[in-house]
Amino acid sequence: MVDYSTIMTKERQISLFGGENISPQVNIADGQRFITNHFLQFYRESGYQFMPSASLLPRDDESVLFTGATITPLKKYLTEGVPSPGIFMVQKCLRTKRLDEMTDLTKIPDWTHYFTMCGILSAPGRIEEVSKEAYELWIKRLKIDHNNLLLEASSSDRDLSEFWISRGVTTEEDHKPQTYYRWGYGMSGIHGRGINFLLRFNENNSYRDLGNIISVEDNTGQVIAYEFGFGLESLLSSICGFERPMEASLVSAVVPYKKGLQEKIIDVLMATVVIYHEGIEPGRGKERHVLKKLVKELSFLRRKMDLSLEQIADWGNKFEEVELGTYGATGKLIAGVIAYENQLDKFIAYSKNQVHAHQLRNDVGERLIKKLRRKGVNMGILPTEIDEVITLVLR
Repeated sequence: MVDYSTIMTKERQISLFGGENISPQVNIADGQRFITNHFLQFYRESGYQFMPSASLLPRDDESVLFTGATITPLKKYLTEGVPSPGIFMVQKCLRTKRLDEMTDLTKIPDWTHYFTMCGILSAPGRIEEVSKEAYELWIKRLKIDHNNLLLEASSSDRDLSEFWISRGVTTEEDHKPQTYYRWGYGMSGIHGRGINFLLRFNENNSYRDLGNIISVEDNTGQVIAYEFGFGLESLLSSICGFERPMEASLVSAVVPYKKGLQEKIIDVLMATVVIYHEGIEPGRGKERHVLKKLVKELSFLRRKMDLSLEQIADWGNKFEEVELGTYGATGKLIAGVIAYENQLDKFIAYSKNQVHAHQLRNDVGERLIKKLRRKGVNMGILPTEIDEVITLVLR
């Protein structure tokens, strides 16, 4: 029987695991260690080779900007061959594909840019073993009730799903296009097909994405390797009945979680801090451009929420200390926010002067609006803020 007493309190009870009553109030750091220690111990005992967490900046891989999954630092084994039985690791990950949503105040993501993934890469010819190992870890070691798992798959991938179906895991086949169950690796001639797992996190049959098993294959259909992985925060948040994965992120151990815009700005804050921590500075091209955009979006959200720079600095420093054990990145972040807001002030002043001048000539129209938009873009102002400024000065 798993002893959750060291990480769980007993104030409010839920029953998500087989026979275990667990409170959703949890010591987040201990909870994360509990899961990762079980993961690491299990795969070490199973004979896998341990790989330390790699940098968020991939080495010799131009197909991605940041390390977004455990497979990123393990890609070389897809061409060199995976040592049997496989490799296991706990990897810090960063995904920034949906940055444009950050200035949409109506959208609160149910994921985070920055997260931790536990994953393995197995040698080919081991799909039965990979499935048994995943089942052993989740169901036997971590005591997940298999009735709370939901498997999504294509009916054409029964070789991957049959084990789970035979164990009574609820399965939905072909509910999504087949492309949903296909992966690319940014490598010529290599692709993946897989199955997705979701885990119920409350008694209302609400599910959250948990992880995948993927068959990595070449163009002839020959299996090169198998992947199995899951999100640490996703699993811990589901265990505890949390509504969002961020509640199980280390940031919530030092910054009280608050649903809505606060979780959105904290999400952006985390991503910005960890990129600065990697030694990146805002600018043109790739990672520098992403960081520059994140700084602007952080500034945008700060002002929409009427938060002081001191508050942002306090949150950033607390997150940086608990997550990275360092200081320094937050100071650079604040300097970046100030620089952007100074630029925004200049754009506002320019726009007001231009509107005044055009009003004197009775020439306020589309030509002026295009001029202001062009100037805003050249000054690096967010499109959303360009529109807001134009609306403001034309009143």
